[in-house]
Amino acid sequence: MVLHPRKLALIANLSSRNHQDQSRFDQYALDTLGNQQIQVAFYKTESLQDLQKAVIDCLEAGIKEFVAIGGDGSLHHLINQLFSQANDISQIKLAIIPKGTGNDYIRNFNFKSKRDILQSILSENYTYVDLGCLHYADGQHYFINMLGLGFSAAVVQTLPKYKWLGGLSYYVALIETFFRCQSQDISIELDGNTYLYSCFQLSVGLGKYAGNNMKLCPNAVIDDGLFDVNIIEKVSLWKLVRYIHTLKDGSYLQHIPSKSFQTKQIKLNPISKILCEADGEEIPVPQAISIIEKAINLISH
Repeated sequence: MVLHPRKLALIANLSSRNHQDQSRFDQYALDTLGNQQIQVAFYKTESLQDLQKAVIDCLEAGIKEFVAIGGDGSLHHLINQLFSQANDISQIKLAIIPKGTGNDYIRNFNFKSKRDILQSILSENYTYVDLGCLHYADGQHYFINMLGLGFSAAVVQTLPKYKWLGGLSYYVALIETFFRCQSQDISIELDGNTYLYSCFQLSVGLGKYAGNNMKLCPNAVIDDGLFDVNIIEKVSLWKLVRYIHTLKDGSYLQHIPSKSFQTKQIKLNPISKILCEADGEEIPVPQAISIIEKAINLISH
């Protein structure tokens, strides 16, 4: 019987991290994996073109296990490349070692450290989780954590000029955006019923956290086959200032005018221009959003 060595791709997103700090962990991860007789293909990427080439090279080499070093956006783009290039996504294993700006999706797993995650990779502790599918007239796109319309998307648009501040960048961008973001009218269809809202923020969550540890979808579960949908309606600036801290623990739903739903599919019809993001990446507003249950085999405790 011939035993085939375990093969794994380690893909570091240089644009999402502090290079000097992360390079030490890159080497630690390479050494640790290599010591376990795992064949590691190591890629450093700075663009989507780099990522696409890395994914194609890995798949051609028979690699089906991918570890992204970066943030939620790194995982987002890797998943979309894999859906575009892989013949059978269910055979792919994915892990994320957080070194981005927000690192929100991995919070759903309660890992204590990056070394804890690396140990789970070595032990091959994977579990299937749900994925969000965004429907457009010309095709589909995917997200793993959360889609946001309105305020969070405006923050994402503001964020790049503050990324040099690291984790603080979200809070600086949030404050700047806070005083200029306005509610927008949007029509949404849930389970055959149509609703019209003046929407400050709409969050569609598979995971609970976004915006650097804000619990915007407190009832989300990564593998229950449902989106947790939360809408912050038109709200006074005074009330937002008073209760902005409740975004951290999800209790904003009890203090700020809001609506909550759980559903498998949503149709969107913005009545006025509204910004949209998914996993912290700016995207066009989709026509519809649906859930793919247990679509991705992801690292777990």
